[in-house]
Amino acid sequence: MPLPEQIRTAALFAATGASFYLCWLIARPFWAVITWAVALAVVAYPWHRWLSRRMHRNAAALLSVISVAIVLLVPLVVLAQKLFQEASQGLQSLGPVLSVAEVKAKLEGYPLLARIAEWFDVTLNLDEEVRRAAGAVAAKASAFLGNSVWLITQLFLTIVTLFYFFRDGQRLLDSLRRLIPLSDSETSAIFDRVSRTINTCLYSSVIVKLAQGLAGGVMFWILGLPAPVFFGAAMALLAALPFVGTALVWGPAAIYLASSGSWGRAVVLAIWGMLVVGLIDNVLYPILVAGELPFHPLAVFFSILGGLIAFGLPGLVLGPVILVVTTALLDVWRIRKERDTSSTIEVP
Repeated sequence: MPLPEQIRTAALFAATGASFYLCWLIARPFWAVITWAVALAVVAYPWHRWLSRRMHRNAAALLSVISVAIVLLVPLVVLAQKLFQEASQGLQSLGPVLSVAEVKAKLEGYPLLARIAEWFDVTLNLDEEVRRAAGAVAAKASAFLGNSVWLITQLFLTIVTLFYFFRDGQRLLDSLRRLIPLSDSETSAIFDRVSRTINTCLYSSVIVKLAQGLAGGVMFWILGLPAPVFFGAAMALLAALPFVGTALVWGPAAIYLASSGSWGRAVVLAIWGMLVVGLIDNVLYPILVAGELPFHPLAVFFSILGGLIAFGLPGLVLGPVILVVTTALLDVWRIRKERDTSSTIEVP
């Protein structure tokens, strides 16, 4: 006896939901790879379109990927690894400098600070605590470097995914269009919004990182620290790491200044790093994104912050994209409702 239609439909929905959940489990480790590949494909699409008009699609896709890697990915990865190596070595060398005896010697000309340091020494056994903290930070940096194989794997997967997005992007979009239960005009409107959002997020992110690097480099120059241009570029690069990025540069510099007896410059650098360099990202980025997207700055701010919490660094793009897609779908429902309402009104 055949099953009733309602039961078969319910079973189909359950099987589809289970399949989507399993697909989510499979794709979850690669969200960063997919997100950055999509973002790079969208940003570099004009260049790829120009190439695809002049050569075979495989050659155009390969040359587009090589161009993106040369211009963006390879220099960033090489420089990032070099900076982390320098940071790790610097942290390991700070242990002997930051002994309590050295700090007391530097504080002889500051009676109040010397008494505070003496109290902390008696209360907390600062020698042991400083050595433990320096060792822990250096171990964290070394552990991060130990994950370089995973970073290289992520980079490789991103490049491979980007190649197929370039080569088969139109076919993938056509397949996605057929799966989306919307009209062609509605689907095109959503795709256009997503494309504009991705471009806005990436270009705004680049501007913000450059601003952070500029602010940090200028303060290094004002305080007389060496290589302000290099360390400004380092802060611009490391600003891509959420929450602690630029602190990996100005933090050790502030510790170095303090250990050298330049407490005033150390305090100025620390305050500047926390309140200016560190907060530019939280203030300027939502303003730039909100200026290009039809949303209130507060909504953009929470979408970015929530995206970072939920997805990590890819949340810089995924957060605003999810907000855009959600509002686009709500617009579809609103337009359909208005159309249905107008069609039911009887003309007298």
